[in-house]
Order: sequence, then structure tokens, then C-alpha cells
Amino acid sequence: MKSASASVQYVGNITYRALLLFTVLCVAGLVRFYHLTDASIWSDEGFSLILATCSLSDIWLLSGFDVHPPLYYLILHGWIMLVGGDELVWTRGLSASLGVLNVALGIWLVRLVSNGRAAIVAGLLLALLPIAVRYSQDVRMYSLLGVELTSATLALVYWVRNPERARYLIVYVLAVVAAFYTHYFSIFCVGSHWLYLLLVRCRIFGGQRYVFRLDWWMANIAIVLLYMPWVPSLTKHIAKGTLGWIQPVTVYSLPSAFWRFITLNDGLTYSSLVYWLLPIIIVFLGGVVVRGDSSHHKFGLLMVLCLFSTLLGAIGISLWTPLFVERYLFFAALMLPMVIAIALVGIKNKLVFSVVLGVCVCLEIAGLRNNYNGFHTMNNPSRVADNRVAELMADFNSGVAAGDILVASDVYLFYAAEYYSGKSVTVLFYTPPLKEGRSGRPGFNDFHAPLMKFSDEIYLDNLQTLKSAQRVWWLAFDHAFESDAARIPADWRLLWSKAAGDNVLALYVICSGEQAQSQERCR
Repeated sequence: MKSASASVQYVGNITYRALLLFTVLCVAGLVRFYHLTDASIWSDEGFSLILATCSLSDIWLLSGFDVHPPLYYLILHGWIMLVGGDELVWTRGLSASLGVLNVALGIWLVRLVSNGRAAIVAGLLLALLPIAVRYSQDVRMYSLLGVELTSATLALVYWVRNPERARYLIVYVLAVVAAFYTHYFSIFCVGSHWLYLLLVRCRIFGGQRYVFRLDWWMANIAIVLLYMPWVPSLTKHIAKGTLGWIQPVTVYSLPSAFWRFITLNDGLTYSSLVYWLLPIIIVFLGGVVVRGDSSHHKFGLLMVLCLFSTLLGAIGISLWTPLFVERYLFFAALMLPMVIAIALVGIKNKLVFSVVLGVCVCLEIAGLRNNYNGFHTMNNPSRVADNRVAELMADFNSGVAAGDILVASDVYLFYAAEYYSGKSVTVLFYTPPLKEGRSGRPGFNDFHAPLMKFSDEIYLDNLQTLKSAQRVWWLAFDHAFESDAARIPADWRLLWSKAAGDNVLALYVICSGEQAQSQERCR
């Protein structure tokens, strides 16, 4: 009788946990697909969408000029071919789906290194993590990167538990290589794995000799060999040095990163007490995880290293050349809820546990509100809410006539205009000569690399060459619209304009020659 009762209780527990897991994953999907296509595509998304339309060989070539490796663009290319279109519901939907997979992998990882209760708490915090939701709604590589690096960490845990099983190292090699071909900052995650194996070699952490095993070294040699085809591109990027738009690190970089992970806000508007309290608590919880880990393999130490050494490594290299960008540290952001969850389940008092968990959830909900309202600057430097290109392009598509031309005054806007126009009209990129007389056309490097897929005919160096057109639509940033307007020829007449957020769309009629007779506005 006792055996039957125990079996029923066991089945009940399994069903309850499965229901919790299903609920958490449903929440993760809901918050990621909610308002998925509302925000206008921003510059980096436009870059992805243009580059993904190139051939596979061109994607490999052009990625060599960019600041990120090619794997995400290759996958996005295949995904667009598979679904038959590049609509945002599909392209952002790929990232959202990978975001849900990140939550599932995080639950799996915490279940392995801690227990089922911690896994569900981690799953809930991961599901609601604002930075994870933000970049699960982005046509960029960050959700994919999270899947790859979490998978690599899972494979490492399995291998440490069963070092004789080579298949775990094979999975580790494949996941790490994929991550390296997705983002250069994967090196900080791999570095945390090495640091963990070095530390557990110390007697204080158990004196385990995994780091000296031949199969571990062979696995890492395989990673290097598989990455060799991309090394020439990597060395070119290193030689170019810093990216001009990234700010140097300061004493506020690390605490603000924690605030951005959880609220999408840098926290600098809060009082000093509130601002510094969050990073202090996170560091304390990391210490609780390491100190409270009495297990043989010290996986709590691994989790804490994946969080902190990744961040500190990025700060360290940024002292030499600024590279500290929160979205580049997406893996560390995913590790934060896992570390918090492992620390929280050690709280024995149910009331205290519930209050602390409630505070964490409330902070994340506030961050989600910032995400859906666009009240954050995670895309550098403007708020998402101020990017209204989609709205203006909807006006353009409803008012465009045969023979019209659309001119974008900035490469960021060119990518967006090319996407939203649906290829139904000629889109030109305005590149006036520089003050010293040199050509204003950009070189094919970094963000301008996808322009190589277009012919020279997209460049508009002189507005006077548009005399054959009757109407010209002009898409610009509001801060540049006045200086652009000063270049407008005298025979252009403004028919209509609209400012929305940081953007302006204007419609001009050209009043010269035969057009002056056919256009009523010119008479």
C-alpha cells in the first residue's frame, strides 16, 4: 500500500513539475512574441536583413568587413529561404523562438548544477529577463549566441560529470565553434570555462585534474583548427582597433550593466544608495552560491565565473580598446538569473524567499514595460520609441506614384528604406562630396559592407542629376534635415513633410522643364 501511495506521489510530483515547466516556457514565449513587430527596424536589423539577401559566398565575404562573424547571417539567409519571405514576423520570430530555447536550456543547466526548485525559479527569471526579451525581438545574433554558449556550458557540465564520455566534448566543440562564428565575445565564455577547470584543480576546490586531460586539450585544438578559416578576418578586425561609437569604460560600466540587464535602464537617475545596492546584492549572491556549494564538482563556481569573469574580461579589454556593450555580453546576462535562482533557493524562510523573488519579478516587469514602450537606449544612442521609420514608410507606400524616387540621407535609413519600400521604387543613398572635395561615398567596411551588393547607381552625389524625376521623397534624421534642406535645389518645391520621432519624411516636386508645366504646384 505504501509503495502504491509513493508511486502516485512520485507521478504527481513529475506532473506538477512538467506543468510548471510548460507554464514557464509559455510565459517566455508570450513575452517574446508580444508586440513582436511593433518597433521599427533599427540600423543593425536593417544591416542583417540586407546582408541576409546576399548569396552565401557574399555573406562570408562581406562579414569579413563587419564587426561580427557570418554564422547568424548564413542561418538567417537559410531561414528566409525556408519561410519564403523576410517579413518581421518571421525574421524576428526566429530570434524569439531561440529566446524561448534559451530559457529551456537555462532551466536544464540549473537543474543539473542545483535542483529542480532552483531550475523553475531560474526559468521564471529568465523568461521575464528584459534584456533577453529585448534581443529575442531583434533580427540580430544575440539569441543564437545564448543558445550556443549555454549549450557549450551544458556540455562542459556533462563532461565533468562523465569525463570518459567523448560525445560531450564533441558537443562542446561544435557549440563553441558555432559561437565563435557568431560573435567574437564568445571568447569570454570559453575563458570562464578554462578558469573554472584551473580553479577546481586547486586543492581548496577539490584538486580535480580535468584541465590536464588529453581529451580536453584535443577538443580545444579542434576548436582552433575549425576556426582557422575565419582567423584572417579576425586579425583584420584586431588591426583596425576600436569601434568609434563605443564609449570608454568607467566606474559605472559594471553596475550599470546589471541595471540594464534587469530594467533596460542604466540606473544612473536613481539615488546613489539604490544605484549601488543592486550590484552589491548581485556580488553578495554570487558569493553565497560559491560558498554554499558543497558538491564535488563545484558547479556553483562555474556559474558564478560565467557571469562575473565574462563581464570583468570585457571590462579589462575595454581599458585597452573600448568594446564594453551590454548586448555583446548577452551570455553573462542569461547567467545572472541562474545565479540569483541558485542563491535564492538556499533561503529557508518561505516568506523571505517569496518577498525577494517578488522584488526580482517586479524589477523585471518594470524592465519589460520599458521594452514594450521603447523607453530605453539599448540600441545606441536613441530611444527605440523615437525610431518611427516604419510609420513614415507606411505613409510613403500609401502615397508613392509611378516614377517617384526615394532618397535616404544616411546609410542607417537607406537599409530601412530599402526594406520597407518592398523594392517597389528606386531607393538612393545621398552621398554629397565632403568639405575638402573628396567623395562622400563610404568605403566598404564595417556597417557599409552590404552596400557592395548594390551597383553604383544607388549613390546620389549631386541633387541636380534628378531632373528627369518629377517627385522625390526625402527620408532623413530630424537633426540633419535642416542641413539637408539647405542643399535642396531652388527649383524643388516642398509638397508635404512629416516629422515622427527622430525621423523626417518630405515630398518634393521638381519644377523644371516639362515637369513645371505638368505639375500644378509648379505653376
